[in-house]
Amino acid sequence: MDFRPSSAGCKQEVRPPPCPVCWGPCWWDGWRLVAQMVAGADGLGIRLIEVPRHRARCKDPTCPGRSWTIYEPGGYPCRTFVMAVAALGLAALATELGSTLTSVARHCQCDPRTVGRWRLWVGGLCAPAALSRMCSRLEPDGFPPPQPKDLPLAGFLVLLLEHLARLLRDQGVPLEPGPGLAAILRHQFDRFRAVSWLTRASPPLQVEGAIAGV
Repeated sequence: MDFRPSSAGCKQEVRPPPCPVCWGPCWWDGWRLVAQMVAGADGLGIRLIEVPRHRARCKDPTCPGRSWTIYEPGGYPCRTFVMAVAALGLAALATELGSTLTSVARHCQCDPRTVGRWRLWVGGLCAPAALSRMCSRLEPDGFPPPQPKDLPLAGFLVLLLEHLARLLRDQGVPLEPGPGLAAILRHQFDRFRAVSWLTRASPPLQVEGAIAGV
């Protein structure tokens, strides 16, 4: 659903979604344009676009939620490269023979050091054993294979998150389309407001909370 306010300014214009803290009504609170590197549906054609991001604020002045940004599908806080682009690059490192930081950076139109940061960041998201247990809880026969000896930790985690996303979708968890890494982290942000930072310490991935109520 498009939550952006109409230009008519009438009383019937669409309001923002409810406050994520108290679930009360909200008002629009301005907007800004942000630059985002996105990829086409086939993972090709990575390009820079401008995306309007609107802000909302809770109608209740005592609510600790105050104001926040409304992110578009695929959007995420404090990222120039959308999560899907990072996921595609890391998947290439994990599965494509001969892929290097330089070749992936060339495809993603970034510096090889950026790809290196993606790899280190994903490697610290969660222990593979926790993701494997989650998969087995969702589907007894869905336990993924052990990590191949020649597959780096970050690549293995990307594959595990892809597997987990498929199982979660099969169980009815509302994940965004796209790579498992991007879909699960956006779900975690929407549900727990937990941001997975790229260049500083991040909260651990709350894999147990992902299946609460499933």
